[in-house]
Amino acid sequence: MYYQLTSKTYCYYLSQIMKWDSFVDVIQKISAGTSIFLNLVLTFLIIKKSPKQLGSYKYLMIYISWFEILYSIIDVVISPIMFSDSSLVVVMIHKTAFLNRKSYWISLILVAIYCACFGTSMGMFGIHFIYRYLVSNGSNYLKTFDDYRIIFWMLFPVASGSIWGSICYFMLAPSDAMNQRLSKKVMLTFGWEIEDVAYLGPYFYQIQPDGSYIIDISSVLGVGIAWLFLFSSLIAIFYCGIRCYLNLTQVMNIKTNDKNVSKNFKNLQAQLFNALVTQTAIPVILMHIPLSIVILFSYIDKDLGTLSGISSITIALFPALDPLPSMFIIQNYRKTIFGLFKITKVISINKK
Repeated sequence: MYYQLTSKTYCYYLSQIMKWDSFVDVIQKISAGTSIFLNLVLTFLIIKKSPKQLGSYKYLMIYISWFEILYSIIDVVISPIMFSDSSLVVVMIHKTAFLNRKSYWISLILVAIYCACFGTSMGMFGIHFIYRYLVSNGSNYLKTFDDYRIIFWMLFPVASGSIWGSICYFMLAPSDAMNQRLSKKVMLTFGWEIEDVAYLGPYFYQIQPDGSYIIDISSVLGVGIAWLFLFSSLIAIFYCGIRCYLNLTQVMNIKTNDKNVSKNFKNLQAQLFNALVTQTAIPVILMHIPLSIVILFSYIDKDLGTLSGISSITIALFPALDPLPSMFIIQNYRKTIFGLFKITKVISINKK
């Protein structure tokens, strides 16, 4: 497929995207390496340095750390790019970057898995807030985290992500209308043939041959169902977060006979809550807000073009930054890390 482009124009677009691709690729690789290292360190701290009062919550913390490692690996392997053109917005990958051109269905599945990770992330943080609320409230349901039933809690984010990925794969799949809309823009912007691109996403208002528009019901329903899951998770987070804060405030004002135990318990609960709030704010700011903006602009038929690709960078940063709140807010972990820095500093001084 060829287009009437001057060599000057083609070279300009190609040079610009080569710079952008190189920058995104560097960010994804650095973020993936940082994420794997920090999450492995956090896993070690959780296993070896967690206070006894942490209980089964440490399994949830390990769970999210390993999810973020997986997320980083997927992100760096498939190198997804988000792109929008008016009412069309897609997450796409260049198939030849890692697979044979004939493996189109595998490429689509990988894009769907990447989308599924988005849904899994919010479901996962929702479960964490529910757990913290049950602890602060002293609920009997807390027992469900102390035996085999914790597996069902852990499966909830997986189910949420699976539904999200399935919606993208079946309801937001490529079509002839999307190919026609994207083909020229993809060539102009990235220098890629549309046949070499695997993508998923909504096309809200599809242009007809006579210039009229029709609303794509599949896109509207698909995005609507996906965001219903997202908003349900956000409502659970805000509700449990507010109630947890109120309960925690009451606990801080309670006086008991054993002041040492009370103080330790209060400090730990405050640390865990602060870490969780910060840890949840990171994906909301880096993942959900950028994607929401892109979807909103597409819904009102406004073109963001390559600016929508900024979300590819912010999403790549998420798993690299997310372990930091737990590592530096929870006192036991922070002391261990600073202790290692001191030992390293002493060794380096002695060598000199």
